[in-house]
Amino acid sequence: MKTRVHITVDTEFNIAGAFSDAVNCRPVGPQSVYCRTNEQSHGLGYLLDTLNRFGHKGTFFVEALNTIYFGDEPMGGIAKSLHASGHDVQLHLHPCWTYFRHEDWASRLQVERPNDNICRRTEDEIVELIQHGLAAFSRWGIPAPTVLRTGGLKVNEAVYRAMGRCGLLRASNVGVGIYRPDDSSLQLYAGNHDVEHVLETPVTTYTDFTVWRRRHLKCLTLTGSSWPEIRTVLLQARRSGLSDVVLLTHPFEFVKHRDRTYEKLFPDRINRERLLRLCDYLAGNAEFEVATMGAPAPTLRKGQNPLLRTPVRYALPRMVANAVNHAVMRF
Repeated sequence: MKTRVHITVDTEFNIAGAFSDAVNCRPVGPQSVYCRTNEQSHGLGYLLDTLNRFGHKGTFFVEALNTIYFGDEPMGGIAKSLHASGHDVQLHLHPCWTYFRHEDWASRLQVERPNDNICRRTEDEIVELIQHGLAAFSRWGIPAPTVLRTGGLKVNEAVYRAMGRCGLLRASNVGVGIYRPDDSSLQLYAGNHDVEHVLETPVTTYTDFTVWRRRHLKCLTLTGSSWPEIRTVLLQARRSGLSDVVLLTHPFEFVKHRDRTYEKLFPDRINRERLLRLCDYLAGNAEFEVATMGAPAPTLRKGQNPLLRTPVRYALPRMVANAVNHAVMRF
């Protein structure tokens, strides 16, 4: 059996400082996804071109609550384009967008702060958020999503109960290297797990070094993991018999930008190289296959929860490379 690798892409608009400076800032829509400059898309466009070059399909978790602020068309156009291209389009929810239901949202910031943590919502409120997202997909005229990813990978058991009530039976809500759930039963590093009758396939978490007997955890991402670390995680997953590996990225990770408007953009060469090497490696290695989360899997191994490891010698070069990459804002 091949090891399935899920290239998952959280496709979302940016609040862009509106909650911290409502006078001078407003949310940024499609430009924060396409990242266009000189009529070329260096964000989503580059990502799709690279996937298509190697014949891979991605799972795009499309954020739907932004329709409260932007209306249907901006993200709807992106979702319809992704679906028409044969990619897997699933549901992503950032509850902070519900703040824009209040016409006086800017003045309300003085007394009430937005809440983007879905764990701070009741089960009924989570059901309402999911239903809002499902309704957006229906209005967009694309197939209803079957998989959910919560914003910031924040999750608790109420999320899964709400999912079941809404008919969503698969999730990729957990990423312990980014957010550690309070419930220890949800502290899942990898694999496939039954949670409240929902199949959870977490973003793969690995450890890169230990300090005073405390393991440092990282989620498998293009922006946070070097290519040697990504390759090591894939190989360890294969050796351990892990059936599924989940990698997380965003369209905006393939550019660097000087301001919150996404107008002054520069290609992020390090992240682009990581994506290119990953896609090339997967295309040329018969032990792996790129899979999508919405597609039925012929076989699933449940209950595996290995904490994969990368050599500490990879950590320092990656930290230096990422620090320099984030600091340098030129071609």
